[in-house]
Amino acid sequence: MRRTTKKSTTVLKHLGMAVLGLLLMLSPAHADIIINILAVNGTDVTKSKDIVQLLPMELKREDILDTAGLDVNYDVDTGSYKVTGVVELAPKESKTIRLRVRDVWTIDQNHVEEIKTQIEANAEGVKDTEFYETAQIKRQSLIDRLDFILEEQEKSGDNTGQRIDRYRTYAQELNDIRANAVSIKYWRSKPPEVEDANIFRLVLSAENPSPERVVTKEQIHFLPKEVKPEHISDTAGFAVKYDALKGQSYLYKEEELQPGETKRYEVGIIDIWNINTQDIENLRERARTTYRFLENTEYKENADFLVANIKDKLERIDDSQAAEKGIAQHISEFRTNTERFELAQKDVVAMEELLEVVRENLVRPKLENVLDKIRSFRSISDIANALFDNNLNDSSSSKIMFVVIGIVGLLTVVSFFIWMGRSKDVEVVEHEQKEREKEEAGAGS
Repeated sequence: MRRTTKKSTTVLKHLGMAVLGLLLMLSPAHADIIINILAVNGTDVTKSKDIVQLLPMELKREDILDTAGLDVNYDVDTGSYKVTGVVELAPKESKTIRLRVRDVWTIDQNHVEEIKTQIEANAEGVKDTEFYETAQIKRQSLIDRLDFILEEQEKSGDNTGQRIDRYRTYAQELNDIRANAVSIKYWRSKPPEVEDANIFRLVLSAENPSPERVVTKEQIHFLPKEVKPEHISDTAGFAVKYDALKGQSYLYKEEELQPGETKRYEVGIIDIWNINTQDIENLRERARTTYRFLENTEYKENADFLVANIKDKLERIDDSQAAEKGIAQHISEFRTNTERFELAQKDVVAMEELLEVVRENLVRPKLENVLDKIRSFRSISDIANALFDNNLNDSSSSKIMFVVIGIVGLLTVVSFFIWMGRSKDVEVVEHEQKEREKEEAGAGS
């Protein structure tokens, strides 16, 4: 597949095409944007110039309103649309081709207000619960982040190039805020209780080296990516802000220091760098339960492989979290453990998908057998003859139909109770196994 960038370079070198792309003329916000493409013939003879220009990746086909006669194609390699065509240029002639596109680089104020409404509603939705205090911290953090995005957009004013750059910087940030705003799980969660958690002390200092003059010191300290405002137990007077470009919270303070003065601060951060032990045990139990249904099926080998991987990953997490270590190593291993836990989750899901196949294989033959028997009767008369061994008159048609429906229903109920019986057998086996394990443990002690 030919790459557009190579072709564009060839055109520029050999045909004297100069593309000034995104020479943008902009009316007020939400107006259409004009993209100017400049074609130049620097020779003394008439030339046919090939135009190949990639468009910004945010533009969809419906956003390209006027191509000035150029063709629009999708470039698979770059994931963007491009305009192509040929223009005739006289000797020493330059020509500007004006494309008109929709302005898709403006964050809609109404959309932001809708997100704020969701934030307020869900923060209020946990009122009178244990999550309310934490929800108020989250609420303010999300609101501050939204306001910051709008402020950054206003800074660009009518400079479309800057506004596009800022839009690209903060578009994902806006999506992340929206996802949290509407997530019930986000609002109904809180960090560990301070008295039950380890508190890390981040020691910070500020110094005025001048022996004679007062200085105003601006302090900015970035926090690990996992730390959110609700995870800070003691801010030591710092404001907690968020940098969308880095995806990190940071501490900010502007403070006046006297000549030669040094100040020291201790910020308390809750230890959030552990995989919840209950989540680990729940995943382990899902694997155990699913395996019991698979160990006597044709998928036992697959299940053995998956269980071995799940066991290995979860045991590594347990061993890692039990060991004492410094904060930097602690955070590093947490990130590794998070990857391990996610891989173990995927393996458990894969086992559960195998179990679904087993269940389908158990149910499908019974249903097909019933359908085959019904299809074998060519008419209501055949059904009647099979059931009663006599001829059927028209007045009895409806009665026979009810009989057939009853038979099908009866077979379905029987199949259901057979399946329930098997499930109970498994439960009995599990109970007996647990009793034996208890007896063995008692004997061992």
